[in-house]
Amino acid sequence: MTAIDHSDRDHSSRGTFLKGAVATGIGAVLAGASVSLAPDASAAGPRPDTVPSILATLLLTERLATTFYYTALTSPSVMGNRQLGGSSTDALDPGLPPNGNPPHVRCLQAALDAESKHAALLAQAGATSPHTQFYFPRATFTQLGTSTDAQTFLGVLDHLETVAVGAYIAAVHALASLRHVDLADLTARITGVEAEHRMLGRLLAGLTPANNLTLEPMPFAQVSDAAPVLRPFLTGRGFAQGAIGPLALPTPAQTTHLVGKYGTLLVRRFL
Repeated sequence: MTAIDHSDRDHSSRGTFLKGAVATGIGAVLAGASVSLAPDASAAGPRPDTVPSILATLLLTERLATTFYYTALTSPSVMGNRQLGGSSTDALDPGLPPNGNPPHVRCLQAALDAESKHAALLAQAGATSPHTQFYFPRATFTQLGTSTDAQTFLGVLDHLETVAVGAYIAAVHALASLRHVDLADLTARITGVEAEHRMLGRLLAGLTPANNLTLEPMPFAQVSDAAPVLRPFLTGRGFAQGAIGPLALPTPAQTTHLVGKYGTLLVRRFL
Protein backbone atom coordinates (compact mmCIF):
# COMPACT_ATOMS: atom_id res chain seq x y z
CA MET A 1 0.00 0.00 0.00
CA THR A 2 1.62 3.26 -1.10
CA ALA A 3 1.71 5.99 1.53
CA ILE A 4 0.42 9.26 0.13
CA ASP A 5 -0.18 12.35 2.22
CA HIS A 6 -3.41 14.00 1.16
CA SER A 7 -3.91 15.87 4.43
CA ASP A 8 -3.99 19.28 2.74
CA ARG A 9 -6.96 18.14 0.67
CA ASP A 10 -9.06 16.68 3.52
CA HIS A 11 -11.07 19.80 4.33
CA SER A 12 -11.79 20.70 0.73
CA SER A 13 -12.93 17.14 0.07
CA ARG A 14 -15.40 17.30 2.91
CA GLY A 15 -16.69 20.57 1.53
CA THR A 16 -17.66 18.93 -1.75
CA PHE A 17 -19.07 15.68 -0.32
CA LEU A 18 -22.68 16.70 -0.75
CA LYS A 19 -23.46 19.14 -3.50
CA GLY A 20 -25.59 21.75 -1.81
CA ALA A 21 -26.94 19.39 0.85
CA VAL A 22 -30.20 20.87 2.09
CA ALA A 23 -29.77 24.62 2.54
CA THR A 24 -26.28 24.75 3.97
CA GLY A 25 -24.31 21.84 2.55
CA ILE A 26 -21.99 19.54 4.42
CA GLY A 27 -19.07 21.86 3.78
CA ALA A 28 -20.72 24.69 5.69
CA VAL A 29 -21.77 22.42 8.52
CA LEU A 30 -18.34 20.87 8.91
CA ALA A 31 -16.83 24.34 8.83
CA GLY A 32 -18.87 25.18 11.90
CA ALA A 33 -22.11 26.65 10.57
CA SER A 34 -24.98 26.43 13.05
CA VAL A 35 -28.10 24.75 11.69
CA SER A 36 -30.33 23.67 14.55
CA LEU A 37 -32.63 20.99 13.17
CA ALA A 38 -33.43 17.56 14.51
CA PRO A 39 -33.08 14.71 11.97
CA ASP A 40 -36.86 14.44 11.60
CA ALA A 41 -37.59 18.14 11.81
CA SER A 42 -38.83 20.41 9.05
CA ALA A 43 -37.13 23.65 8.19
CA ALA A 44 -39.57 25.52 10.44
CA GLY A 45 -36.99 26.49 13.00
CA PRO A 46 -34.41 25.37 15.57
CA ARG A 47 -35.07 22.76 18.21
CA PRO A 48 -33.00 22.73 21.39
CA ASP A 49 -31.33 19.47 22.31
CA THR A 50 -33.16 17.29 24.82
CA VAL A 51 -32.06 13.96 26.23
CA PRO A 52 -34.48 12.01 23.99
CA SER A 53 -33.51 13.97 20.86
CA ILE A 54 -29.79 13.57 21.58
CA LEU A 55 -30.09 9.84 22.09
CA ALA A 56 -32.29 9.48 18.99
CA THR A 57 -29.71 11.23 16.80
CA LEU A 58 -26.85 9.16 18.19
CA LEU A 59 -28.79 5.93 17.68
CA LEU A 60 -29.46 7.02 14.12
CA THR A 61 -25.73 7.54 13.46
CA GLU A 62 -24.93 4.09 14.87
CA ARG A 63 -27.58 2.33 12.79
CA LEU A 64 -26.35 4.22 9.73
CA ALA A 65 -22.76 3.16 10.43
CA THR A 66 -23.79 -0.46 11.09
CA THR A 67 -25.57 -0.59 7.73
CA PHE A 68 -22.57 1.06 6.07
CA TYR A 69 -19.93 -1.37 7.35
CA TYR A 70 -22.14 -4.42 6.85
CA THR A 71 -22.87 -3.47 3.25
CA ALA A 72 -19.18 -2.87 2.52
CA LEU A 73 -18.15 -6.23 3.99
CA THR A 74 -20.72 -7.97 1.79
CA SER A 75 -19.99 -5.98 -1.39
CA PRO A 76 -17.67 -7.80 -3.83
CA SER A 77 -16.57 -4.51 -5.44
CA VAL A 78 -15.20 -3.29 -2.11
CA MET A 79 -13.99 -6.60 -0.73
CA GLY A 80 -12.28 -7.56 -4.01
CA ASN A 81 -9.61 -4.88 -3.46
CA ARG A 82 -6.28 -6.51 -2.61
CA GLN A 83 -6.12 -4.36 0.56
CA LEU A 84 -9.13 -6.34 1.82
CA GLY A 85 -10.38 -9.70 0.56
CA GLY A 86 -8.61 -9.65 -2.78
CA SER A 87 -8.89 -13.12 -4.30
CA SER A 88 -11.78 -13.96 -1.93
CA THR A 89 -14.60 -11.52 -1.29
CA ASP A 90 -15.81 -13.55 1.71
CA ALA A 91 -15.08 -11.48 4.82
CA LEU A 92 -14.91 -14.65 6.89
CA ASP A 93 -12.24 -16.13 4.60
CA PRO A 94 -10.34 -13.31 2.84
CA GLY A 95 -7.49 -13.86 0.43
CA LEU A 96 -3.90 -13.88 1.62
CA PRO A 97 -1.14 -11.41 0.61
CA PRO A 98 -0.31 -10.23 -1.95
CA ASN A 99 -3.90 -10.56 -3.16
CA GLY A 100 -5.71 -10.00 0.10
CA ASN A 101 -5.11 -8.53 3.55
CA PRO A 102 -6.95 -10.37 6.35
CA PRO A 103 -5.86 -7.96 9.15
CA HIS A 104 -7.54 -5.07 7.31
CA VAL A 105 -10.74 -7.10 6.94
CA ARG A 106 -10.64 -7.95 10.65
CA CYS A 107 -10.46 -4.25 11.47
CA LEU A 108 -13.62 -3.58 9.46
CA GLN A 109 -15.36 -6.53 11.13
CA ALA A 110 -14.44 -5.04 14.51
CA ALA A 111 -15.74 -1.64 13.41
CA LEU A 112 -19.05 -3.23 12.42
CA ASP A 113 -19.23 -5.00 15.77
CA ALA A 114 -18.50 -1.81 17.69
CA GLU A 115 -21.15 0.21 15.86
CA SER A 116 -23.73 -2.50 16.46
CA LYS A 117 -22.85 -2.63 20.15
CA HIS A 118 -22.98 1.17 20.41
CA ALA A 119 -26.53 1.05 19.05
CA ALA A 120 -27.47 -1.61 21.60
CA LEU A 121 -25.98 0.41 24.47
CA LEU A 122 -27.86 3.53 23.39
CA ALA A 123 -31.10 1.55 23.12
CA GLN A 124 -30.51 0.22 26.64
CA ALA A 125 -30.09 3.82 27.77
CA GLY A 126 -33.52 4.69 26.33
CA ALA A 127 -32.72 5.77 22.77
CA THR A 128 -35.36 5.22 20.11
CA SER A 129 -35.39 5.95 16.38
CA PRO A 130 -37.78 5.04 13.56
CA HIS A 131 -34.96 4.83 11.00
CA THR A 132 -33.90 1.35 9.84
CA GLN A 133 -33.23 2.03 6.13
CA PHE A 134 -30.56 4.28 4.67
CA TYR A 135 -29.23 5.72 1.41
CA PHE A 136 -25.64 6.29 0.38
CA PRO A 137 -23.85 8.06 -2.50
CA ARG A 138 -24.33 5.93 -5.60
CA ALA A 139 -20.69 4.80 -5.97
CA THR A 140 -20.04 4.11 -2.28
CA PHE A 141 -19.86 0.32 -2.55
CA THR A 142 -18.35 0.06 -6.02
CA GLN A 143 -14.74 0.61 -4.95
CA LEU A 144 -12.52 0.94 -1.89
CA GLY A 145 -11.24 4.36 -2.97
CA THR A 146 -9.56 6.78 -0.59
CA SER A 147 -10.51 8.97 2.35
CA THR A 148 -10.23 12.11 0.23
CA ASP A 149 -12.61 10.94 -2.52
CA ALA A 150 -16.13 11.46 -1.22
CA GLN A 151 -17.69 9.15 -3.82
CA THR A 152 -15.88 6.01 -2.58
CA PHE A 153 -16.21 3.71 0.41
CA LEU A 154 -13.27 5.19 2.29
CA GLY A 155 -14.39 8.73 1.49
CA VAL A 156 -17.87 8.08 2.88
CA LEU A 157 -16.29 6.37 5.89
CA ASP A 158 -14.26 9.49 6.60
CA HIS A 159 -17.32 11.71 6.42
CA LEU A 160 -19.60 9.48 8.48
CA GLU A 161 -17.05 9.07 11.24
CA THR A 162 -16.24 12.79 11.23
CA VAL A 163 -19.93 13.56 11.62
CA ALA A 164 -20.29 10.92 14.34
CA VAL A 165 -17.37 12.30 16.34
CA GLY A 166 -18.76 15.83 16.02
CA ALA A 167 -22.22 14.73 17.14
CA TYR A 168 -20.83 12.81 20.10
CA ILE A 169 -18.65 15.72 21.23
CA ALA A 170 -21.73 17.96 21.18
CA ALA A 171 -23.66 15.26 23.04
CA VAL A 172 -21.06 15.03 25.82
CA HIS A 173 -21.35 18.76 26.45
CA ALA A 174 -25.14 18.82 26.26
CA LEU A 175 -25.69 15.78 28.47
CA ALA A 176 -23.27 17.08 31.09
CA SER A 177 -25.09 20.44 31.04
CA LEU A 178 -28.38 18.59 31.48
CA ARG A 179 -26.83 16.79 34.48
CA HIS A 180 -26.95 13.33 32.92
CA VAL A 181 -23.38 12.48 33.84
CA ASP A 182 -23.89 8.75 33.22
CA LEU A 183 -24.96 9.39 29.63
CA ALA A 184 -22.19 11.95 29.14
CA ASP A 185 -19.72 9.28 30.27
CA LEU A 186 -21.16 6.74 27.81
CA THR A 187 -21.05 9.14 24.87
CA ALA A 188 -17.50 10.25 25.68
CA ARG A 189 -16.34 6.64 25.62
CA ILE A 190 -18.06 6.00 22.29
CA THR A 191 -16.49 9.15 20.82
CA GLY A 192 -13.02 7.70 21.21
CA VAL A 193 -13.93 4.57 19.26
CA GLU A 194 -15.53 6.58 16.44
CA ALA A 195 -12.27 8.52 16.13
CA GLU A 196 -10.43 5.18 15.88
CA HIS A 197 -12.65 4.24 12.95
CA ARG A 198 -11.84 7.44 11.09
CA MET A 199 -8.12 6.75 11.54
CA LEU A 200 -8.65 3.17 10.36
CA GLY A 201 -10.10 4.51 7.11
CA ARG A 202 -7.07 6.72 6.58
CA LEU A 203 -4.80 3.75 7.31
CA LEU A 204 -6.56 1.65 4.67
CA ALA A 205 -6.19 4.55 2.25
CA GLY A 206 -2.44 4.74 2.86
CA LEU A 207 -2.60 8.34 4.10
CA THR A 208 0.37 9.49 6.17
CA PRO A 209 0.02 10.01 9.04
CA ALA A 210 -3.25 8.15 9.57
CA ASN A 211 -3.55 9.76 13.01
CA ASN A 212 -3.28 13.31 11.66
CA LEU A 213 -5.28 15.29 14.24
CA THR A 214 -4.19 16.91 17.50
CA LEU A 215 -7.79 17.63 18.49
CA GLU A 216 -11.00 16.34 16.96
CA PRO A 217 -13.06 19.00 15.12
CA MET A 218 -16.20 20.41 16.74
CA PRO A 219 -18.48 21.13 13.75
CA PHE A 220 -21.76 21.18 15.68
CA ALA A 221 -22.85 23.59 18.41
CA GLN A 222 -25.54 21.12 19.40
CA VAL A 223 -26.38 17.58 18.37
CA SER A 224 -29.35 18.60 16.22
CA ASP A 225 -27.02 20.67 14.06
CA ALA A 226 -25.96 17.39 12.43
CA ALA A 227 -29.39 17.07 10.77
CA PRO A 228 -28.52 18.61 7.36
CA VAL A 229 -25.59 16.21 7.03
CA LEU A 230 -27.60 13.16 8.03
CA ARG A 231 -30.77 13.94 6.07
CA PRO A 232 -29.53 12.74 2.64
CA PHE A 233 -28.73 9.36 4.17
CA LEU A 234 -32.39 9.16 5.24
CA THR A 235 -33.99 10.49 2.06
CA GLY A 236 -31.57 9.69 -0.77
CA ARG A 237 -31.80 13.32 -1.89
CA GLY A 238 -28.81 15.65 -1.92
CA PHE A 239 -25.98 13.42 -3.13
CA ALA A 240 -24.19 14.98 -6.11
CA GLN A 241 -24.17 11.79 -8.22
CA GLY A 242 -27.36 10.18 -6.97
CA ALA A 243 -28.00 7.56 -4.31
CA ILE A 244 -28.13 3.84 -3.74
CA GLY A 245 -30.80 2.46 -1.44
CA PRO A 246 -32.70 2.20 0.67
CA LEU A 247 -30.48 -0.40 2.33
CA ALA A 248 -31.88 -2.14 5.39
CA LEU A 249 -30.21 -2.21 8.79
CA PRO A 250 -28.82 -5.74 9.22
CA THR A 251 -30.31 -7.88 11.93
CA PRO A 252 -28.24 -8.69 15.04
CA ALA A 253 -27.93 -12.26 13.77
CA GLN A 254 -26.58 -11.07 10.40
CA THR A 255 -24.07 -8.80 12.08
CA THR A 256 -22.93 -11.45 14.55
CA HIS A 257 -22.38 -13.95 11.73
CA LEU A 258 -20.36 -11.52 9.61
CA VAL A 259 -18.20 -10.38 12.53
CA GLY A 260 -17.41 -13.96 13.48
CA LYS A 261 -14.71 -14.14 16.13
CA TYR A 262 -13.29 -10.71 15.32
CA GLY A 263 -15.49 -8.62 17.60
CA THR A 264 -14.65 -5.93 20.13
CA LEU A 265 -14.35 -5.95 23.91
CA LEU A 266 -16.92 -4.24 26.10
CA VAL A 267 -14.68 -3.00 28.91
CA ARG A 268 -16.54 -1.79 31.98
CA ARG A 269 -13.53 -0.78 34.07
CA PHE A 270 -9.89 -0.13 33.30
CA LEU A 271 -8.65 -1.74 36.50
